[in-house]
Amino acid sequence: MNTRYFTYLAGLALVWSMAGCFVPSAIDTRPRTFGEIDDKIITDMRHQGLNSPKPYYLNEINTKVLRSFMGTYWNATDPQWVKYKGGFVVYFQSDSIQNRVYYDNSGFRQCIIRQYSEKDLPRDIRHLVKSAYYDYSIFLIHEVTVDGKTSYVVKIEDKTSIKEIEIDERGMEVTKEFIKSK
Repeated sequence: MNTRYFTYLAGLALVWSMAGCFVPSAIDTRPRTFGEIDDKIITDMRHQGLNSPKPYYLNEINTKVLRSFMGTYWNATDPQWVKYKGGFVVYFQSDSIQNRVYYDNSGFRQCIIRQYSEKDLPRDIRHLVKSAYYDYSIFLIHEVTVDGKTSYVVKIEDKTSIKEIEIDERGMEVTKEFIKSK
């Protein structure tokens, strides 16, 4: 009788485990919208620390990163450090220009993004934009430097539209264009 009882229990356990394997899963197979994908990216960034309100103390930051930053940006005012999976981002102001510098964990500077207005734009870049779009006013510039190569993202506007222009060694190209609502 004991063997029959154990055989019955073993069979029941086997059926129960197999039935659990074939229960329809709750996986959503519908295509995702761009908004959902953006929400996923933002959530991942929060998990990685890019949206962390917690300040980092200098002893929590890699010394190679700090040396690299202090050697280059000695006049930076109020640097704010954020750690992310690939390294660190430091936000600061230097000569009234907003800066973001990305470092990897070994102290290598990956990217610099400077944000400023038309008055700080180099003359040759300003002339290039103004000669092609003379009725537009320049209201924001992002200067992006990666591996020693600098490109500019210039935002311009007139009464009816806003354009985003990218300028690099290849030339000038409109990347985005918006019509203002009335």
